[in-house]
Amino acid sequence: MKYCIAIDGGGSKTEIVLFDETGHILRRHVGQGGNPTDIGAEEARRRMHACMMEVFPAAPGEIAALYGGAAGVFPNGDVYSASLQQAFPVRAIRIEDDGCSLISGTLGHQDGCGMVCGTGSSLFVRIEGQPLRHIGGKGYLIDTGGSGFELGRDALCMAMRAVDGRCQGTILTELLADMLGEPVCDAVIPKVHRGGRPYIATLAAAVFAGRKAGDWACEEIFDRGASLMADLVWAAEPYFEGPFSVVMGGGIVANFPEYAQAIREKAPARARVLLQTAPPVYGAAVEAMWDAGIPVTEAVRTRFLKEYAQAAAL
Repeated sequence: MKYCIAIDGGGSKTEIVLFDETGHILRRHVGQGGNPTDIGAEEARRRMHACMMEVFPAAPGEIAALYGGAAGVFPNGDVYSASLQQAFPVRAIRIEDDGCSLISGTLGHQDGCGMVCGTGSSLFVRIEGQPLRHIGGKGYLIDTGGSGFELGRDALCMAMRAVDGRCQGTILTELLADMLGEPVCDAVIPKVHRGGRPYIATLAAAVFAGRKAGDWACEEIFDRGASLMADLVWAAEPYFEGPFSVVMGGGIVANFPEYAQAIREKAPARARVLLQTAPPVYGAAVEAMWDAGIPVTEAVRTRFLKEYAQAAAL
């Protein structure tokens, strides 16, 4: 029996699953997230090792392969593999940025694009035999167009402008006051800054609620965001000779299907843009099985996803 470990490492959480070649899950652990861009390589490694210690001892035999999709690998490099190899005897270790897990979870080990639209935004292009390409996602200080953070920030900005009298009124002042627990004014600025990117991203919900109410500002923010997300797909198009698939994942497109549809409509006609059909950690499992030489059959997929859903519900 072969055993593998799959890792989905994000800024907010790290999820690790130990499973066997039949798709049976032996252990699942969700721990502290760690993007090295935000917390540094040393702290990111410490958190990853702490999570590994929760699953590795449960392995009945040698681990044939470990695959991790981890946020921040593209700009920082692989800061994990060497230390993991020293601490945990695993036959094969491969760590890549989290876009690949997004692709593999839905398409399998195939060429395509993985589009992330959650707190941040970016797109990864995977073509066999070529380096992984990263489009967008330069960080919130530079470029995270169309992301939850940017939608939330733009909503707050427009509400502040309306309160100041710099633009016409918008329902965002009311919606955000409800979400913030106090009127939109200078007094909320410290709370917003303390909350940081994840907190600001939660304010994106006001854009979608306001748009349904017919608000002009929300429609403007929505349309601009969808266009910026579609720009990522247009930039990826030249790398493919024919039709290509783009798998969308992340809290914004998952929770607001109208946004996913708008992105789809603004993308190139050759792009088959679809929502992810499995959690990212399953995509990491697909890649681990690929490295271990384990066939990813429909029976394996079905068992893994069924047991994963049961474990996640606990």
